[in-house]
Amino acid sequence: MARIPLLTAADANDSNRDVLQRDVNLYYALGHVPGAARAFSQMGLWLRFESTLDTRLRELAILTVGYVERAAYEWAHHIELGYQFGVTDADIERLIAELEGQDTDLEPVAKHVISAAREVAQDGAMTDATWAALAPGFGTEKMIELTTAIAFYCAIVRVLKTLQLDLEPEAQQFIDRWPLPAN
Repeated sequence: MARIPLLTAADANDSNRDVLQRDVNLYYALGHVPGAARAFSQMGLWLRFESTLDTRLRELAILTVGYVERAAYEWAHHIELGYQFGVTDADIERLIAELEGQDTDLEPVAKHVISAAREVAQDGAMTDATWAALAPGFGTEKMIELTTAIAFYCAIVRVLKTLQLDLEPEAQQFIDRWPLPAN
């Protein structure tokens, strides 16, 4: 159960109406502080639609953060979003296997992106080895975008978990299909 009351569309007023149009609990919580909700939304939308980072790789990084952090809300929502950006069921199976220490046939760049996200989520920074593996193919701009995406979703996970936001019923299907391991 969420630690704060969630707003609903009926709570919309001139200051938060745009925020509460996003029909997810994250925005029903952040709607109490519309400026924060807009800032979160702006960064998320930039990453999703303006970043030059490969969308499938971005979603694999975000899914890695959700999995490593055992953040059901993030995991479920980005499985759904991942499908829209090229992530397949086979990708999810391989991502889980990689994070559980098994070798897979994922392409090397995807493996390195997963490593990068795991390292940042667990240790706060990407290792030199992972950076060196990605940087030649990504270049400076994409390395910053990848790092920013991973860090942003680490921040979102901390908000979700601290506020103890419940997963919407329609998103539960993704947890049922792809459950997270126990902490």
